[in-house]
Amino acid sequence: MINMNNKGFTLVELVIIMVILGVLAAVAVPRLGSSIDSSEVASEDAVIGSLRSAIEVWAMDQVVANSAKSYPLNPFDALDAKSKDDLLYSKGWWFSGGYVRHTRNDDIQVVWQYNTSTGEISERLYNS
Repeated sequence: MINMNNKGFTLVELVIIMVILGVLAAVAVPRLGSSIDSSEVASEDAVIGSLRSAIEVWAMDQVVANSAKSYPLNPFDALDAKSKDDLLYSKGWWFSGGYVRHTRNDDIQVVWQYNTSTGEISERLYNS
């Protein structure tokens, strides 16, 4: 009597496993990409929200100091020094020509308009 020692997988079993893993990867990769995009949008919304709050605090400080409400020419000036430095020097944010800009990790630039007379930051204008 011959004793067959079947330790291991057959070629067919390995191919089936590879096909299943390929299908799972094909489904997971697009979902991961959209998760990254939505996390960048949420991060931008949080920063813009912080800017809006800081601008209003700045304006109220101006009312107390000067009895007149005014807004900073650069919205990042309303932030504390650490937050301002962190955003401007390492996170891809900047302000120029009345526009707040952010460059995402994939080099897409997102723009909001800042009105110095009202202190308002518009909704996201466009991605370029």
